Amino acid sequence: MRKIQPLFGQINLIQRQQGNPDWYQPHTNDEVLRQPPIPVATYNQLITHIAPLQHYNRNITLFYRGQTTDRQKDGMTQLLPSIFRLYKGETRLLLKQRFALLHQKAEALKKLLAAQDPKPGGTRLVTEHPELAWALLQHYQVCRTPVLDITHSIHVACSFAFDGNTGATGMVYVLGMPWANDAIAYNTFEELVNIRLLSIAPPEAQRPFFQEGYLTCHFPNYKMDNVRRVEQYDVARRVLAKFEFPITKEFWGKDFMPIPHEKLYPAGDSMYNICESLKDR
Repeated sequence: MRKIQPLFGQINLIQRQQGNPDWYQPHTNDEVLRQPPIPVATYNQLITHIAPLQHYNRNITLFYRGQTTDRQKDGMTQLLPSIFRLYKGETRLLLKQRFALLHQKAEALKKLLAAQDPKPGGTRLVTEHPELAWALLQHYQVCRTPVLDITHSIHVACSFAFDGNTGATGMVYVLGMPWANDAIAYNTFEELVNIRLLSIAPPEAQRPFFQEGYLTCHFPNYKMDNVRRVEQYDVARRVLAKFEFPITKEFWGKDFMPIPHEKLYPAGDSMYNICESLKDR
């Protein structure tokens, strides 16, 4: 996955606020990731800061990811898909075993979808494109995958940062992605796949619609289970800015509110029921 060099990234915003006349100069992705998040007090202020990011980076489109905390390694923000993360208590990354489980779950999902009568919409696409099966397995939290959940909605991203957050602050990352030319957008130059989950999930799958769900991953290849290449799959390479805000009602103001948990994860989702049967108990 190629690193992005934002023209108007995080450091540029800080410099402009401090009166630096060189605020328009491009900065490296590493500089952006090493900076502390930009504090914002309100949702309206967040929107105001994000607006110029798209204006001055017209060759890309903006996506967002909300989190409760800023995960870092060696002082730099990381946005690793779940299959590449080293979890608490693990001493080494067993990627080959994780990918073996992923392929097993993907094949089981395809068989379950094919066995439905009538077949859910998108079954043929999921069967033909392995990364689409990964997207569903990730979105419904069946197993660890090489794809990362993102959204086209700032509102959704902020709602995820609020959902289940017992801390004082939440995070939103602004990602610069290639312009999508299809529901499954392959960009070989940037080594990225961007998947619009709304277009491949069955209409009965409500979660992607409420979440305005997209997923992204490195261009699939045979080397993804090589632990030496994990850094290459870090989606933080596409970060233009990161913001931190208080987990309070005052953040939203009188005109907005977070999307409730029961809407982000609606009941009666048929795809949820299918994927839930694949989980290891």
